[in-house]
Amino acid sequence: MEMAQYNFGLVKTVEPESLGLPGKRVFRLLVDGEPQAAATLWLEKEQLYGLSVAIKKLIESAPWKEGAKADVPYVEDISILKASSAEVIEFKVGRLGLAFGPGEGYITLFFHDALDEAEEDEFEGDDEMEAMGGGGLAMQAKLQFCMEVSQSESFVDKSLELCASGRGTDSVSRQALVAAGKVNPNTNGHFKH
Repeated sequence: MEMAQYNFGLVKTVEPESLGLPGKRVFRLLVDGEPQAAATLWLEKEQLYGLSVAIKKLIESAPWKEGAKADVPYVEDISILKASSAEVIEFKVGRLGLAFGPGEGYITLFFHDALDEAEEDEFEGDDEMEAMGGGGLAMQAKLQFCMEVSQSESFVDKSLELCASGRGTDSVSRQALVAAGKVNPNTNGHFKH
């Protein structure tokens, strides 16, 4: 069952990348799927950091290691590992989602287009839409793809390193430095006692 407009199935690579100088960088994910599917997903530094931390927590959680289901969404349909889209797409990410599965060795990611969300917000106040029953429906994701757990661990490491590389003074940069192991607030004087 496809839950997005484009399904890239099990992708070959997902590479985080930043362009520009620290403080003025833009971030993107480069996704290569089978056979000719590719996506460039533009996102904020906070989104990249949040996605990385969420994946890290997901794969380090006890239920995942024990093979049991956790209190997060779980995708059971193994058919989503096979791509049904072969387009080349590019968009700015609005919301994003994460789920276990299918199976124990995969994680499924969902990305929503920020422009689609802006259009949906315009219609939320429209009484006609609510009368037709359209107000309560969840918006479909623009893109979904699956990653192997080993591939997602590499993605998390690269993403946290990328978020920390700017060495900014904002809290996201600081948290990325701690999560990447570059700073230990307990031993180097940055921790408030």
